[in-house]
Amino acid sequence: MPSPMKKKGKGKPKPKPKPKPKPKPKPKPKPKPKPKPKPKPKGGHKPDPDATPKKKRPGIKAFIPKRTGRKKIPDLNQWLLNHPNVAAAIKWQYQPASLSNAYAPPTENDKVLWSNWTMSQKAELNSVYQNTYFWLGGAAQQAQMDPNGLTDEPENIDPDAANDNVTASVNVGPAYMWELYLAHVGFSLAIELRGQLPWSITGYSAESLRYLFDSTTMAWNLFGSAYWMGTYNNKVPVKRADNLPQTTFAPPKWTYPFLRQVGLIGSTRLETIGKVLDWMRNLTHFYGNSSFGNYFAVWQYRGYSPLSKIVSGTIDTNNPNLGLQQYAAGCHGSVGLLNAVLRAVNIPVQPVWICGHELACFLTEKLYLDHGDDPYNLNVKNSPSPILSLLIDEVTYKDWFTYDLTINITDILSPACLNIGRRAKEFM
Repeated sequence: MPSPMKKKGKGKPKPKPKPKPKPKPKPKPKPKPKPKPKPKPKGGHKPDPDATPKKKRPGIKAFIPKRTGRKKIPDLNQWLLNHPNVAAAIKWQYQPASLSNAYAPPTENDKVLWSNWTMSQKAELNSVYQNTYFWLGGAAQQAQMDPNGLTDEPENIDPDAANDNVTASVNVGPAYMWELYLAHVGFSLAIELRGQLPWSITGYSAESLRYLFDSTTMAWNLFGSAYWMGTYNNKVPVKRADNLPQTTFAPPKWTYPFLRQVGLIGSTRLETIGKVLDWMRNLTHFYGNSSFGNYFAVWQYRGYSPLSKIVSGTIDTNNPNLGLQQYAAGCHGSVGLLNAVLRAVNIPVQPVWICGHELACFLTEKLYLDHGDDPYNLNVKNSPSPILSLLIDEVTYKDWFTYDLTINITDILSPACLNIGRRAKEFM
């Protein structure tokens, strides 16, 4: 028999095919980092050769230097050790020469050398030096007179200061004198170490350095309770080295800016002396005597003529009709002015007394002004001649006054008296 036929569709079912696994999503590609911009070449972009060149703006500098910060300050103590001649000139009078005679000149035994100062005293000087050093490197703005600090009108503790009829003089307290002295010594050293001037003190003679750094060229210790400024007319010492200028000085941070603002600092010491003398042609000799009362009428201060009052001018209340004038206190006040003003630029001036008058010796130049009144003498005022021709050399000084360059001449009958102011009389 034929086998039965298999029915279609019957039999074991076919297994269902397994579902294909879903493909894993491809990870998104990480964005490529943006390339860092190439650093611009120093000096800016490269110029476009086809671009129209820009015009430079006036006043704009192409190069601006980097700020280097504050200049390192030289070590003062080390500098003084390296310059023993300067260090040896720094002396402070700590005790009076006499407890009974106010006019006894100080001796070396009455002074203390810088090398023997206390640590505290050296630190005070160093502080003034550093402060001045950075002040010079900055704006160096003119200091104002401080009635509670340094000023050209210090409290005058002279017991006769209220008496109008007594010849004017100035006494200041020990603390004030120490502050004034440190201010000048610190200033002289700062201006030297900073190279602020075209000249240097390192080659100065001992005598020249003394008139910048020895306190006895500014004032004398008076019985331990005060410091006396200015040589008294009736008590002129024998030696020139003991002469004191009739000035109250001024803070050097006032004096130096004055010299700079008016253009009185030259390229040499001699040129600077000439500029100051030329400026003094504007001064007027005061009227009256040298009493406290008259000085107060002229400068409104019971003491020596203050520098700032000479510069700005005052009205003499005894002669108000003359108006505002730049009054000089005669030859004594003029030599005092020269000493105080030129000290601020390290130019020492020694007062010299001849027959009751004062002359000025410019120690570093070995030149003399034969009378303090010479710059504002009418012959000089009205002359177009250069002011430096007013000075006389050492040879002429010896011929006209004395061969002994160490003494004052106090004899009012001396033949030398006839030569006071002689150069101004002959000035053409």
